[in-house]
Amino acid sequence: MKSRRRWAWIAGIIAVAAAALLMVWLPFRSEDPMLTAQAAEQAVLEQYPGKIEETKLENGYYELQLRSETGLYHVVLDARLGTVDSIRQVEVTEEKKPKTLQSREQVKAALQKRTDGKIDKLELVQQKGKQVYEAVIKQKDGSRQEVIVDPYTGETLSIRNIQPQSKPPGKDDKDDKTAQLLTEAEASKLALAKIPGVVDDVELRRRDSEIPYYLIEINLKDGREATVEINAISGAVRSVTWDDDEPDDDDE
Repeated sequence: MKSRRRWAWIAGIIAVAAAALLMVWLPFRSEDPMLTAQAAEQAVLEQYPGKIEETKLENGYYELQLRSETGLYHVVLDARLGTVDSIRQVEVTEEKKPKTLQSREQVKAALQKRTDGKIDKLELVQQKGKQVYEAVIKQKDGSRQEVIVDPYTGETLSIRNIQPQSKPPGKDDKDDKTAQLLTEAEASKLALAKIPGVVDDVELRRRDSEIPYYLIEINLKDGREATVEINAISGAVRSVTWDDDEPDDDDE
């Protein structure tokens, strides 16, 4: 009998001790440190690349707005454990459409609407690592402007007045003109003198350290097509190409 009482007394002590221990442990467990907002954002970015646009703490969880290349995501993170509880996409990023390079004819037509002058030159060139259309426009007063056009949007990027070059001593007007590029009209006239027909297209081409030249497409009455290459400085016929035939080279 005494033995039973003793064991009951021991069991009671153990129960009281366990209850006391639980009361002491629970406050410490409930007060585990929570991650800071910065730490929470870092924990998310380590798993999902992007940019955090918004972070808020609610009921022991961080709710974050994550912007990535594919869209906007709602992320829920345990503020104490630092683990992602859920992630949900709320917005999809529209795919970027590839840029389309405008043709020379499109740019020329749009540029002509914006000026009263005459477009003497228009070519696609590399400028500071980017493709641009470079145009030279002759105004009614005789002045010239260099216009740089975005090849994708057709927007005018810059306009610069071209100062006429001073003539070297001993040079007359005739000598000075030969140092300038031929206009499209002048080049076309020379090409038609070689191949009579109707000019369909004129394009000026120029590469680094090379003499610029015009490519002039001519339609003949018999249905054939010819491309005449004209030296843009001297006016010499460099070659004549018939449809897909090999070019007939002439001296410059």
